[in-house]
Amino acid sequence: MGGLAVLYGYQGLLILTGLWLTPFYLARIGQHDYGLWLMGTQLLTYLTLTDFGVVALLPIETAYATGRAGGADKAADLPEIIGQTVRIVMYQLPIVLIVALAMWLSIPAGWQGLKGPLGVVLLTFVVGFPLRILPALLQGLQDLTFANGLQTFAWALGTGSTVLMVLANWSLYALALGWLISQFALAPIAIYRLMTRFPGVLPRKLPPLAWNAARTQLGKGFWISVAQVAQLLTTATDLLILGRVLGPAAVVPYSCTGKLPGVLGNQATILMHTAGPAICELRTGETRQRVFQAMAALSQGLLTFSGLVFCVVLVVNHWFVNWWVTARQYGGLPLTVVILLTMLIRHFTMTTGYIVFFFGHQRRISLTNLADGLVTAGCCFVLTAFWGGIGTAAGLGAGAVLVSLPLNLHRIALDTESNWFELLRAMSSGWFSRFVLLAAAAAFVASRWSPKNLFEGAAASVCVAAIYSLVMLPNILHSTLGNYIRPLASAFREKFTGLPQGSQPEPEQTSVR
Repeated sequence: MGGLAVLYGYQGLLILTGLWLTPFYLARIGQHDYGLWLMGTQLLTYLTLTDFGVVALLPIETAYATGRAGGADKAADLPEIIGQTVRIVMYQLPIVLIVALAMWLSIPAGWQGLKGPLGVVLLTFVVGFPLRILPALLQGLQDLTFANGLQTFAWALGTGSTVLMVLANWSLYALALGWLISQFALAPIAIYRLMTRFPGVLPRKLPPLAWNAARTQLGKGFWISVAQVAQLLTTATDLLILGRVLGPAAVVPYSCTGKLPGVLGNQATILMHTAGPAICELRTGETRQRVFQAMAALSQGLLTFSGLVFCVVLVVNHWFVNWWVTARQYGGLPLTVVILLTMLIRHFTMTTGYIVFFFGHQRRISLTNLADGLVTAGCCFVLTAFWGGIGTAAGLGAGAVLVSLPLNLHRIALDTESNWFELLRAMSSGWFSRFVLLAAAAAFVASRWSPKNLFEGAAASVCVAAIYSLVMLPNILHSTLGNYIRPLASAFREKFTGLPQGSQPEPEQTSVR
């Protein structure tokens, strides 16, 4: 719980500070150069793929080793696992250097202002590539409170340094050097923590590379890499493509218009990750029908939340962007609608993907997501050429509609012996018709009126949320999700009012036959 609290505190700091930093950077650095930086940071995410999933696998292998032995101090094989990982990462270092150099040399002529700062970032990444093992190891050892606190400290130090250097007119080099500081600040502290809190875990010397073990480790990491590639293609290509087609200045209004949907919509992703362990536990002792019931309830809750974000943001986004970075950076109501529709589609796609994963089709879902990412990138490029930023946002949802949703629903239908219509009905449970009505009303209001100040923005958000909740609540209580909510509501009522819960029926089985 402590680690989770620190993590949410860190996210809150990121959101609040980001609201201030973006207009600060725009005023001090300029829209063109800041757009270059946004593209450069997306480009950097692709460099993380060069470890082939080995670092991402380390927390899992560490947890398995400590679990088998009954604690980190008893895990005799843990230093060898860590040493083997370090060996593999060191062998990967020349590949990282070559890829980073290729990225730097391939910077387009119109992005020359990014070349020097990006060179600093890429060099920092190459030098610090092995250091990525340290936070991964702390995570595997379940030292989450310290790991998340260290991440917060490194971010605060890097951000503070960046602000000072921007004030000194260092432009994009300020952002690059601030990122460098945040990367190297945590390394000595993490090493000290591992040596004092977990003595004996770090190997005294690197073991010789066991090729059979390395092959197994790389094989496990391969599917993690596939998932990472798919994730990057669907989330880290839009700014690059938009900047390449329309120029860096076009990236800023697109990014600012999508900021509020991105921040609020990300909470749905956190919800799915939080529910993952419980679904895994349920899967080990329950039938597929019971697992689907739980996932259908989660899907209903996710769609309900996603629809709420859609309606609220649609009404207040123009005012928010104007209040945050001036109306000049607002991409318009049509772009907002397409961004929100893409968010909605991606949230539902995420639910179907989790169901396929928990039904045991891990390899299938990895390949499906990869195909989705490739189609998404292609659609983004083509649609951006025709429709600009609106096409970019539409392309992000195209891969889900054309690839992931059909394939995932087909697999779930086979596993539950049903058809698509029954699946959609079970997973949405009356949500769609109500949402269409509410979204149309929100779009009508947004096309004719926008809040003028903070008070009107807050009042509009509360009113839209209240109306949405009143319309959706009866449907929620009579759906599969309601079977999980009613006992919680009764327990809450008993705790704070003293009234007995009364008898609660068991959650009914959601049938898709």
